[in-house]
Formats: sequence, structure tokens, C-alpha cells
Amino acid sequence: MRRLTLIRHGLTDWNRCGRFQGRSDVPLTEAGREQARRLHGRAPELGHVDALVSSPSLRASQTAELAFPDYPLERDERLREIDFGVFEGRTMPENQAHPAWGWWTSDPIRRPAPRGESYGGLQARAVAWLEEAGERWSGAHVVAVSHSGTIQMLLAHLFGVARPRWTTRVDIGHTAISQVRFEAGMTVIERINDVGHLVAQTGDGGFGA
Repeated sequence: MRRLTLIRHGLTDWNRCGRFQGRSDVPLTEAGREQARRLHGRAPELGHVDALVSSPSLRASQTAELAFPDYPLERDERLREIDFGVFEGRTMPENQAHPAWGWWTSDPIRRPAPRGESYGGLQARAVAWLEEAGERWSGAHVVAVSHSGTIQMLLAHLFGVARPRWTTRVDIGHTAISQVRFEAGMTVIERINDVGHLVAQTGDGGFGA
């Protein structure tokens, strides 16, 4: 693989009201669809896309289809967001009141959320996809539409951060572009969290929320 472009999905209702959505299949809002359409306007600057892949989650595949309508889309389970287990569908205050919250957040890299997944598990499956993609699409430009947690764990791996803390992490906005170039045995981070196609907007959650 020559270049990897990582893109987060657009805005959903659960993003807007602060609910943990993980594996929950929540569609884009109209604002999220507009974010994806604006991303489409920047597609030419990304160059030719050799492969377009997304998480099977509706919010990710909808974003991919709106932003890159001229490319066939492949879905891969390994690009899904973390499974928050018992914390799915709850807001932060609700989760902080849950008796298992403190236990999980003291070591979320190694400890899976009750009935869910750990960030270490998320990173392992995402990196497995990355390594396979590197072999499968040698010399190609791959665009992967995924989720903030998944992208953060991939970037942590590429940066060589062994134990990233989920409370101290790279911000990844809705439909943000992050790009990595692989050449001559080097990994070059070209950009992270590029949301230049979005503008501030009131109502319906706003862009970049």
C-alpha cells in the first residue's frame, strides 16, 4: 500500500446527543449526509482511489457512498467501532454512574467493557486489517471510512504508541481526513483530522460536532 486515507463517518443523532454508539447501527442525520457531500467535493485532491473500504456500520457505509459514489465499496468487519457493551446507548453521565465504569476506564486497553470489547481488542483487529490491506493492495491508494476509535487506534499503532490512553487521544472530527504515506520503509503521517471542507453551522448539531 502506497497511501492510506482514513475518514471518519458523518454526524448521527447519537453523536448529537452524546450517546455511546459503538456497534449500534445508527444512520447519518441530514447534517451528516451534508458533511459527506462536502467531503465528496474534496475527493479530487485526494487523487485516484484504488480501493474503497468501510466499516459495515450504516453511518460509515453511507458516508463512503456519498463521498465516493464512483467507486465500488467493500465492507470489512474489522473496521467497526469498539463494542461498548453495557455502555452502548448511554450518555457520559449515565455511564459514569454505572458501577462498572470506574473498573473499565482504569484500564480500557486491556479490560473489555462488560459484554463488550477492549481498546486493545479493537486495535488488534484494525491492525490485522491494515497489515492485510498492505499486502493485498501493494502500491495502491486505499481509502477506509471508519470510526473515531478505530482510526485513533490505527494512528496510535502507526505512531508506535504501545498503550494509548483513550482519554488522551488525537481528535478525529466527523468526515475528517487523515492520511499516511508508506515509502522506502518509512511511515509518513501527512495529515490528521483535516475538516477543511466543513464550516460552522447552527442547528441540527452543527458541523464538526
